[in-house]
Amino acid sequence: MFNKERLKVFFEQFHSLDISWQIYSLVILYTIIMLAALMLRWEIGVMLFILLIAVVVFFVFNYENFIRNLSTMASRLSQSVRGAQEDAMYRSPIGILLYGQDSNHRIKWVNPAMQHLFGSQELLGEPLVSINKEFDKMVAIESDKHWHTVPFMDRYYRVLHQTDVKALYMIDVTDEVLIREQKKFDQVVFGYLFLDDYNEIVETLDDQQATNFDSIILNDINEWAESYGIFTKRINEEKFILLLNQYVLDKLEKDKFKFFDEMRERNSLRNMPLSISIGVSYPDSPSYRIDDLSDQAQLNLDLALGRGGDQIVVRSQSGKARFYGGKTNPTEKRTNIKSRLVFQALRTSIQQAEQILISGHKTPDMDSMGSAIGIYKIVRSFGVPAHILINEDEFNQDIRQLLALDQARYLWDEDIFVNKEEAEKFTTDETLMILVDHHRPSLSEAEEIINGHDVVIIDHHRRGEEFPEQTVLTYIEPYASSTSELITEFFINMRNTNEALNKFEATALLAGVIVDTNNFSSRTGSRTFDVASYLKSRGADRVQIQRLLKEDLSNLIERNKLIENTKFVKEGFAVIIGPDEEVFDNITASQTADVLLDVKGVEASFVIYRRSDSVVGISARSLGSINVQTIMERLGGGGHLSNAATQIEDKTTEEVYIQLSEEINKE
Repeated sequence: MFNKERLKVFFEQFHSLDISWQIYSLVILYTIIMLAALMLRWEIGVMLFILLIAVVVFFVFNYENFIRNLSTMASRLSQSVRGAQEDAMYRSPIGILLYGQDSNHRIKWVNPAMQHLFGSQELLGEPLVSINKEFDKMVAIESDKHWHTVPFMDRYYRVLHQTDVKALYMIDVTDEVLIREQKKFDQVVFGYLFLDDYNEIVETLDDQQATNFDSIILNDINEWAESYGIFTKRINEEKFILLLNQYVLDKLEKDKFKFFDEMRERNSLRNMPLSISIGVSYPDSPSYRIDDLSDQAQLNLDLALGRGGDQIVVRSQSGKARFYGGKTNPTEKRTNIKSRLVFQALRTSIQQAEQILISGHKTPDMDSMGSAIGIYKIVRSFGVPAHILINEDEFNQDIRQLLALDQARYLWDEDIFVNKEEAEKFTTDETLMILVDHHRPSLSEAEEIINGHDVVIIDHHRRGEEFPEQTVLTYIEPYASSTSELITEFFINMRNTNEALNKFEATALLAGVIVDTNNFSSRTGSRTFDVASYLKSRGADRVQIQRLLKEDLSNLIERNKLIENTKFVKEGFAVIIGPDEEVFDNITASQTADVLLDVKGVEASFVIYRRSDSVVGISARSLGSINVQTIMERLGGGGHLSNAATQIEDKTTEEVYIQLSEEINKE
């Protein structure tokens, strides 16, 4: 009945099963239960033993039929799967292409759906680039696992690159793309157009000249609007409403709103320095309210004007702003009246506060520290307790020397300077925060304690998207040379009414002006020299400032070392790539960028340098024809049209160079 050969075959088949050990476990468990039953009641134990023998006999004699039936089922399933695979490969609407590993990525095989796209054209052996350049770009990216929409043979296809099998899969999505494009015609875009400096220009003209000027501007705007199919409505002398659709906005952004650059140049030839600012908003979702779009468009226009005008800000209701234009330095519009009004508002905010915490930006320069000391003097004159937030570890050599002067001893003796830990102990809900020389919380020394407090901002950098929430007073003047200039004007306005500046404070403020104007060689207006004259009358020491700003021979050597690594990304754009293993300070980097502008053929300079183990910085400068601010903003930074910077974490200097090159090539 049982022979050894049958048992041997049975156990070989049984042990080949993946679940053989689970079956053994059940048999062992069953045996334990059977033995326990024999000890308790032998009748039940005998019955369980007979049942076990019967099951074993059944399996030994029937396993061959079981295996045979299982094999038949597997064979049928395999045939079905193979048929489905062949059907998918040869009869599905998905185009499939296999390519070789050679450098030209020559085609090895295509399915009928792919061949159908090319008719009778022979594909096998052809390089991918000869079919579509986009295909060759996709296979060059080894880690690419995303679907891409590619125009091909007058249609649109979604293409996936499978690197492991060297295959491209194509799905026709022409209808979907056309529907999406058609939807752009239906989506409303709302905007406001503002004529910068319009009133100032008209005031200099007689009636006939003003009428002619207005007619020329109106004709230019109408011509632009008609060429794109935009509805315009003038709501006052300076402002227009714009109504357009998403399709038109895409065209305008593709052209980078170049019409307004051309219009500004034409006006400049007429000796009419008029520029235009625009705020544009569009919805994020299918359901939206026009009044919400209008509010967002106004916010975008305010942002454009706050950045100095002559630019376009495009932003959806919850998206990130995109900036265009801004290629001219803003003209000086600040007046004594505005400065006095801001000072009165500042005085009210100070007097209503329980105490004041003054903060400059991280890694402070002379303008940041000088303006902080100046504001402290104003606050103290009103009898309100105040402190200046600092981080001594981030001080550059010039700041250390400034605060080490004997005249600065009173600031240390009176515990005016506090670090973050000390500031957190005494700040309350009634503490007023005053941010000087910056407005972005992420750049602030007070970044971690700013939330929940009323904030006053005094700055001269063009406004960015990031902004504190609880601002009670904002004084941002991109037309000013420095924040020290703005604060010195407060002292001019309060002359003979409050405590005057002492020699050290005047020196600190003048140092801020000198550093930010590169010794009065850039971004200076008539008011800058008025401020310098006032500070000199208060005892500001130019010789002492010169000593503070002197650089060591080692810094000069470092700067020359950086200049040796200069590359031209494109005509006029010079980039220095500092060694990744060596740390440089931001002063050396900014001075190097300034020096590079003196080189023939350089319109914009960029210095990439390692600031710390985890941070790479870029210092950017231009002669004014190139807006380095917008380039730095796209990399997470900011600044002015001709003076900007950014910091990038967890990258090498070479990787940052690649990022910067991509942004420069967009210009």
